[in-house]
Amino acid sequence: MEKTELEEVFCYGLDLGWESALISRYNAGKNEPEPVCCDRDGQELSMPVVLARRTADGEWLYGKEAARVVARGEALGAYGLLRRLLSGEELSLRGETYRAEFLMEEYLRRILALMGQQGGSAVTMLAVTLPEGALAAGGVLTDILARLGVGRERVLLLSHTECFMRYIVNMRQELWKNDTILFECGDEYFYYDRVYFSRKREPLSVMSKHGDLTEEYFGGGICREEAERRAYWFYNMVQQQLANQPVTSVFVTGSGFLDGWVMGALQKLCDGRRVFYGQNLFARGACYAAHMHIEGQDCLFLGENMTREDIMVKAYHDAKEQYFLLSEAGSDYRTVKRSLRLVLDDTSEVEFLVDHVMRREPLHEVMILDHLMQRENKTVRLELRLFYVDRDTPVVQLRDIGFGRAGTTHRIWEQIL
Repeated sequence: MEKTELEEVFCYGLDLGWESALISRYNAGKNEPEPVCCDRDGQELSMPVVLARRTADGEWLYGKEAARVVARGEALGAYGLLRRLLSGEELSLRGETYRAEFLMEEYLRRILALMGQQGGSAVTMLAVTLPEGALAAGGVLTDILARLGVGRERVLLLSHTECFMRYIVNMRQELWKNDTILFECGDEYFYYDRVYFSRKREPLSVMSKHGDLTEEYFGGGICREEAERRAYWFYNMVQQQLANQPVTSVFVTGSGFLDGWVMGALQKLCDGRRVFYGQNLFARGACYAAHMHIEGQDCLFLGENMTREDIMVKAYHDAKEQYFLLSEAGSDYRTVKRSLRLVLDDTSEVEFLVDHVMRREPLHEVMILDHLMQRENKTVRLELRLFYVDRDTPVVQLRDIGFGRAGTTHRIWEQIL
């Protein structure tokens, strides 16, 4: 038998933050991500999101090396690359002005070179995760990566929440038997994400609820309290979350925890559940996302703005009754705007099927068209529109648009499904 040589797959996850970045590469032998940048002891290293141009020869440096030469006065540094990219702010170095997009491109060029040094001559899939306030820069980052040789079809953009959802389902199932909670604290923000699961049908649905504690922690002055008082606040806040629904595991990450003030609270929270603390969760989650995109995923990931139901309309087509899909679970509710036209056949009702991921059986919803103008059969034509008011409120609208010379009332019917 002739041996077939399979192309090697290189999947990476990049956690690109405001101040630092982490990279993970998927190790197919171990079936898990591994760090790309380590110290001599094998400990994973974060890289400052810093670019510097050395005064002596004009060479561009990045990461820790850039920070070192700037500290020694040997180079001028460009900090806050992600914020500059969002604002479009330019920077002057040694009398020359540089666009934010150029600076980020030079930084990512060196990040990709670092990936290449790990043995991957080409990136098969790169998942990039961004902090909440930076997601608007995703389009520009995709353009930059395309210019650097990583085509748009090989780039995934994810929020931290989406990374956590993919991270947790790749852990041992005992860690997500019930809900899981992530707490993320930065220098100016404090968020939490509660991830929960619907096992009522296949595929497994993974959902999240996002919360913002920024105002309470920073605005309320808790961040300025002594470590012991902050830990007391954190412990009680988490206890409130745990009282709502069983929680199997708690994850804590972010630069705001680096001084260790939260450790005392975490020790108490270990009673009856697993608690994890670390800084590489998003890079690993992004790496898992890249690998799952290539290999296929057996989960339905439903983020904060994604719909929870399939919605279909019942109609007669090709000599039989069928259900036509109007909206699919996992769609961004803000972009769902489906329309089609129907002709009534001896009826004044339209039937819909709503199949919610949290229910075992779908619901049949009937829309009664009261005060419908009487006309000959099959001369009543309706325009159907489906849209969402919010993630949990789908609205169907039917409008009488007439048929040829047949009259019409232009009447509109609306119903929440």
